Amino acid sequence: MPHPRQLSQRLQILYGGSQERTALQLARYDRLNGFFLESFKGTPAQYFVRAPGRVNLIGEHTDYNGYPVMPMALDRDIVFAMSPTSDASVELVNEEAQFGRRTFSAEFPVEPYERGDWGNYVKAALHGLLEAGLVDHKHTRGFHAAVSGCIPESAGLSSSSAMVVVSALAFLAANKVQFEKKALADILARAERYVGSEGGGMDQAISLLAEPGHALCIDFFPLRTERVPMHERLTFVVCNSLIRAPKSESVRYAYNRRVIECRLATALLAKAIGKWSGRQLKAARLADLSPENTGLSAADIHTLASEAIGAPPLSLDVIAKRLNISPAESERLFCMQRDGTPLAEPGEGFKIWQRYKHVVTEAERVRLAVAAFKNGDIEQVGVLMNQSHSSCRDDYEISCPELDVLVSMGLENGAVGARLTGAGFGGCTVHAVPTEKVGEFIRNMETSYYHGYAALEKNRPFVSYKNIADVMFPCQAAGGADCWPID
Repeated sequence: MPHPRQLSQRLQILYGGSQERTALQLARYDRLNGFFLESFKGTPAQYFVRAPGRVNLIGEHTDYNGYPVMPMALDRDIVFAMSPTSDASVELVNEEAQFGRRTFSAEFPVEPYERGDWGNYVKAALHGLLEAGLVDHKHTRGFHAAVSGCIPESAGLSSSSAMVVVSALAFLAANKVQFEKKALADILARAERYVGSEGGGMDQAISLLAEPGHALCIDFFPLRTERVPMHERLTFVVCNSLIRAPKSESVRYAYNRRVIECRLATALLAKAIGKWSGRQLKAARLADLSPENTGLSAADIHTLASEAIGAPPLSLDVIAKRLNISPAESERLFCMQRDGTPLAEPGEGFKIWQRYKHVVTEAERVRLAVAAFKNGDIEQVGVLMNQSHSSCRDDYEISCPELDVLVSMGLENGAVGARLTGAGFGGCTVHAVPTEKVGEFIRNMETSYYHGYAALEKNRPFVSYKNIADVMFPCQAAGGADCWPID
C-alpha cells in the first residue's frame, strides 16, 4: 500500500468528503488490496483504478440525440486493485459473491459471454480499445483485478458504464498506453454498445471528466464540457425505487425503440425542412436540426415537425411513404440495432411526435438549468426538474408507478424538485432538497416510501436491501476516474 497519509489525501480530493468518509474509503481500499493478495496467490496488486457512477440532474435521453445533459459523478464507484499479466490473459474476482470469477483472453475480437453477464462490461472496454487501435493487437497484456463496487446495480446510476471505464483504464495501464480523456470517452461510448444497448455518451464522459464539487454540462459531437458549481444551499438525494432497470434484460427493447423513434423523427423533420427551405439536409440526430444548425426559428421548426410527424403513432409503411422510400429501406436505414437485427415494429406504431417533443423541450430545460445553477436560483432548478419528470413520464414514457410515487412523496416531504434519473423503467429518482432539511427529508421518505408504499405493495417485484443508506443517500459531487500505482 502507499503511505496511508498520501492515499488518504488522494481519496479526500477524489471523494470530496469528510474525514470520517475518507477513513471509510481508506479501509475499503485496504480491504480490496488484501482481497487481491488472497485471490492471486500472494502476488501484490500494482495499481488502484476507480471509476464513479453518476446521477443525471437533468437532460434525459438527450445525449444520443446530440443535445446536452447535466450529470454529476457520485462518490460511489467501482474500484480495481490490479496487476498486469505477462500475456493477454484477464482474470477478475469480485468482492460480491454473486458475481463469479471471470477469465478470458484479451484477443481481438473479444467474444462476449451470454447476454446479461457482468463480465461483458469488462469485455466491452477491451474490445473497444483494441478495435480503436489504442492497444496493440500483437503485443497485448491483460491483467488480474480484484473488484469492489458500491454503485447500486440496475438503478439508473450507471454502474455498467463505470465498469466499462474502470476496465478500460486498467487495460490501458497494463499496456502502458497514454490517452486523452475526451477521446477515450468517445471510444468507450461506442464500446459499450457491445452489450447491445444504443446509448449516448453521457455516462462515460462524466465518469472520466468529472470534477469534485461540480456537475458538468456535457455537449456532444464533438464532446464539450462546462463546469456547473453545485450550490451549498441545495443537496441532491437519490432514492431507489427498488424496481430494477437493467439495460441487459427486457428493458433493452423499450430503450432501443426510443433511440429508433428519434432517428425516424430526425429523418422526417430533415425532409420537411429540406422541402421548405429548398436545400437538402443531412442530419444524423435531432440536434443537427436545431435553430443553431438550420438558421430557422424554434417556432418554424416546431411547425414543420408538427406537420411532418403529427401526433398519432406511425407505422413503418406510412413513414416510408413520407420519406419516398420503401419500407424495407426504412427498416435498413433507421431500425437496425447494434447486433445487426432490425427492431420489431411496435404493434401500436412508432410514437415519433411524443419522443421528438420530449427531446427538444428537455434540451431547453438543460440550458435553463445551467443558468439557474450559476445564478443560485434553486427554485428554478426545482421547477425545471419537475417539468423534466412530467415529460419523461408523459412523452418519453420511461417512468413507472414507483418512480412517480417517489417523485410525489419527495415533493410532499420538502424537495423543491424531483425527477426520475437514468434510462428509466425503474431505478432511481433524484430530489433537490434544501441542505438544512436533508436529515428530515430522508427520515420522512424512509417512513412514507420504504416502510409504507413498498411494504404495502407486496405484489410488486421490489428488490431487497440490507441498509437504508444503500438505497437512499445524499450525493457528493466526486472527481472523475483515475488510476495510480500502489507502490
